[in-house]
Amino acid sequence: MLKLTTFLKSSRFFSTTSVRWMRNADRVNVKVHQGTVCGVRETLPNGNGFCAFRGIPYAKPPVGELRFNAPQPLERFPQPVLDCSVERDVCFSRNMFTQELEGSEDCLHLNVYTPAVERGGNPLPVMVFIHGGAFLFGSGNSDCYSPEYLLQEDVIVVTLNYRLGSLGFLHLPSQGVEGNAGLKDQLMVLKWVKQNIANFNGDPNNVTLFGESAGAASVHLHLLSPVSQPYFHKAICQSGLSVMEWAMQLDSVERTRHLARLINPDAKTDEQVYRTLMDASHVELMGLMVNTLSADEKRRGLPMPFKPVVEESVGPDTIVPMHPFHAMQQPNRIPSIPIIFGNNSGEGIIMMLDAGKKLDLYDNDMARMIPRTVNVAPESAASERLGSEVKQFYFGSAGVTEESAHKLADLMTDYHFDILGNTCAELHARHQHSSPMFYYNFTYDGELNMYKRLLQLSYPGACHADELSYLFLMRLANYDVNPETEAAQVRRNMCRMWTNFAKHGHPTPPNDQSITYRWEPVDKIPPTASSDSFQLQCLDINAEPKMILNPNGERIQFWRNVYRQWNDNFLKVKL
Repeated sequence: MLKLTTFLKSSRFFSTTSVRWMRNADRVNVKVHQGTVCGVRETLPNGNGFCAFRGIPYAKPPVGELRFNAPQPLERFPQPVLDCSVERDVCFSRNMFTQELEGSEDCLHLNVYTPAVERGGNPLPVMVFIHGGAFLFGSGNSDCYSPEYLLQEDVIVVTLNYRLGSLGFLHLPSQGVEGNAGLKDQLMVLKWVKQNIANFNGDPNNVTLFGESAGAASVHLHLLSPVSQPYFHKAICQSGLSVMEWAMQLDSVERTRHLARLINPDAKTDEQVYRTLMDASHVELMGLMVNTLSADEKRRGLPMPFKPVVEESVGPDTIVPMHPFHAMQQPNRIPSIPIIFGNNSGEGIIMMLDAGKKLDLYDNDMARMIPRTVNVAPESAASERLGSEVKQFYFGSAGVTEESAHKLADLMTDYHFDILGNTCAELHARHQHSSPMFYYNFTYDGELNMYKRLLQLSYPGACHADELSYLFLMRLANYDVNPETEAAQVRRNMCRMWTNFAKHGHPTPPNDQSITYRWEPVDKIPPTASSDSFQLQCLDINAEPKMILNPNGERIQFWRNVYRQWNDNFLKVKL
C-alpha cells in the first residue's frame, strides 16, 4: 500500500483540499428533534445550489458502558445550534487507501445533502446510502461519497457512519451483547430520517435505502427484517447480498472469546471475556481482529472476521432473527418494496491485489476456490477432484499463469459475487412475489472507474466499487470528466436510473423520454417451477445499456451443474 499512498500524493488524483474551507460559506439553519443544525450552502456542477449538513450526531456516543451495545437515542445536541459545516470523526478503522488508523469510537454521525431546504411544493424523495468496506473500514464522508450528481436529479441524499469490525459486530449474548450493533446503527439512522427529514424538504414516506458491497449486504438484511422494513420503501443492493459467502459471521461467540484471550489469556469465563473486551483499547480490539481468522478463512481469501450474525434472542431491535437464506424462502417475507440487485463485470479484479502475487498457490490448490456452500468436505479427495474440474473449466490445460490471471479474476468474481447473486435472484423470483426486482450487470470500463485507477489494476472489466464514481463524486481523487465524454453520459444514465427508481419505483419509467432504453423487471416464477424455468433478465450497463439474458451464462451454468451434483440443486446451499 506504500506504493499506492505515494501515487495518491504525487498524482492529480490526490486532493489536499479539505471540506473545512466551507466554514465561511453561506450558512443555513434547520431545526430537528434534537436541536438546530447549521449547514452550508454550496453549488452543484450544473450551477444550482444545495445545502450540506455534515457530521450530525444521530445517537449517543457508543463509549464506556454503551460499547458493543445497540445505539441509544440522542435527546438533545450539546449546543443549541450545532455547527454542521464539516464532517466529524469516522468510526475507528484503518483507511483502505493510506493504511493509516483514523477515527474514534464517538463516530455515529450522518450527513444530509438537500437541493434546497426552503423550496415549496412537494417534498423530495430521500436516498439513504450505506457505505461498503468489508464491515472493517470506510465511512459515509465526502472523500468517497459526495452526492452532487444525484442531487442534480432532485433528491435528498443521506450518508452515514456505522460501527465497524469488532466494535460493531462483536457477539457475546451471555453478557447481553446481542451482536449487529453496526446494523442497529444503520436502523437508528433510518429512524432519525423518519423523524427529521421533512425539515430538510424530504419525504419521510418515500425513502430508498441503497448500499454497496458490505453496505449492500446490510441493505439486504434490512430488506428481510420486519423491524427495519417500516422505515424505507425501496432498496438497491450494489455488489452485495446477505446470502453471499462473505456476508455472515460463523462461530461468532467463539471468535469473540478468541479475541479476548489474545488480549488476556486468563479470560476463561464469558464474564471475564466481556470485561477484558470492555477494558481493552479500541486499537487493541481492531488491531488483533485478523488473528481470529481460521485457517480455512485465510485459505479462501475471506479476511473479514467480524460481521453480521444471526441473533439468538428475538426482541424489538432484533434485525437478523434467522439466516437470510432461510428468510429468502419465506413467501413474501419482503413486502411490496421494489428492489435493484446487481454486480460489476469484474468484481474479482480487486482480489487480484493479493491473489496476483501468489498465482502458484491457486494453480497448486484450486480446491480453495470451491464455495463453502458446496457440500464437499474441505481437503478431501472429492474436493481435490472438484478443484481439478474448476481449474480445467476456467484455465484449461495451461493452468494459472500470468497470461491467464484475468481468468482468475473471473473466478473470483463468480466465487465471491455472481454464483450466490444468481441464487438470491432466483429465490427472490420464486418466493418474493410482492417485491418487483430489477437486475443489472455493470460492465462499463471507462474514465470514472476510480477504484481500478487508484489501485492501478489493469485487468479488463469493471472492478468492485467502480460503479460508485458514476453516482458519487470522489473528492479524495479530485478528478472529473468533461460533460461531453462517454463516461459523463454513463454517469448521467446511472444517476437518472437510480433517482427514477427512488421517485417512481422503476428505473426507466415510460414517462422519462430522456432514456432511450427500458429496464425490464425479472419475471416471477412459481416456487415449485423447475430449475430450468428461471431466466435472469438483466440490464447490461455500458455506454449503450441494453437488456440481456443470463449474464455470464456459461460460467453460471457450470456452477449450477456443480451444485446439482453435490447439493441436489442450485438453491440448496450448505450453510
